[in-house]
Amino acid sequence: MRVALSLVVVLALVVVIPFVTGCGGGGGNDVVDPQGNTITGKVDTAGGATYDVLLDGKTVPGAMRADGTYVIEGVPPGDHRVAVIEQGTSSGGYVSVEVRDGHDATAPDITPELGGQIVGMVTADGDDGLRALGGVEVVAVRSDMVVIMSRPAQDGVAPDIYPPEPLPEFSTFTEDDGSYRIPAVPEGEYTVTVALPDYEQGWQWVWVGAGQTAAADFRLRPAVDPGVGTVEGRVVGTGGGHLMPIEGAVVTIYSDVPWQPIGPICPPGGGCVGGDPGESDDTVASNKPDAPEPPEDIATMPPPWFDGVSTLTDADGRYSLNAPAGYGSIDVWAPDFEPAWDEITIEANQTQTRNFELNRWQEFPYPVPPPPAPGPEPQPLGEG
Repeated sequence: MRVALSLVVVLALVVVIPFVTGCGGGGGNDVVDPQGNTITGKVDTAGGATYDVLLDGKTVPGAMRADGTYVIEGVPPGDHRVAVIEQGTSSGGYVSVEVRDGHDATAPDITPELGGQIVGMVTADGDDGLRALGGVEVVAVRSDMVVIMSRPAQDGVAPDIYPPEPLPEFSTFTEDDGSYRIPAVPEGEYTVTVALPDYEQGWQWVWVGAGQTAAADFRLRPAVDPGVGTVEGRVVGTGGGHLMPIEGAVVTIYSDVPWQPIGPICPPGGGCVGGDPGESDDTVASNKPDAPEPPEDIATMPPPWFDGVSTLTDADGRYSLNAPAGYGSIDVWAPDFEPAWDEITIEANQTQTRNFELNRWQEFPYPVPPPPAPGPEPQPLGEG
């Protein structure tokens, strides 16, 4: 999988980092709770449209009233997301509501606006093949770039951050057939995620336009226990009507999980973001008083990369390679031979054998342009 990220050009002294966050939702908690509280609110129902009310991605039957108000009863304490969606469309609105124990809450008024929608399917690999997953929460979070103005903190006030936290999130739950729909999503870019116990987390990046549909399908794979496994085997090549071992072939195993931590980014004066949570500002050179300020032309992000480990085959064409447990690919390359590639799953504390038979190039693998036509003989320069 690959990651597509926007590049933001910063005109002043700024530091730009990818940032994804959101306010908390119900996370699949039951809506009906006899001991819960009540959320009341109002939506502009001009035009006579019919609306559904959702709490934390789940429809609340009978919550909408004829006068444009709604009442959600039995709400447990905590932070919640309320959505009012026009039936059959992508028009609606979302608000965040904090419910305190023993207190009813009033939600901000909602004025419906036309948004887009995110749709897709959630399935999973298992011993019995591919199966649909119903009742699984799908969450979409704005993938805006956070800009931290590089001015020193004054009077204990941290540098400015835009957009301010929290960034909104939108969620729903899959139907029995694994399908889902998140309607009335404001225009923008989103990271869509699905998390299920015993499976790897699935995520995709989408762009949502007003009145448009963005698709994000997920095929979850069983989680692999962390650790280190071993892959060994032999690499041979074809040629002259027989097989021969290839010495010095490069065997590489790439992890299928990109974006390893790159350390914190710190504007002058403090306020580090990212990196090792246990690393203090004092350990970061760019945050020390005598460190130079960042250049004014910071305008690019480091590209995503995929961890890889490599080794070379011996004179008999054999190799042995330790690699982190998980999903990935194994590549084999040798001069004068066609490269080979295959998917691989590394299991912790286990050894598996992967042999490769490389075909010799029948001709030069890339077209060779003809030599340039000879030009006219150079003439001596005239005097003067």
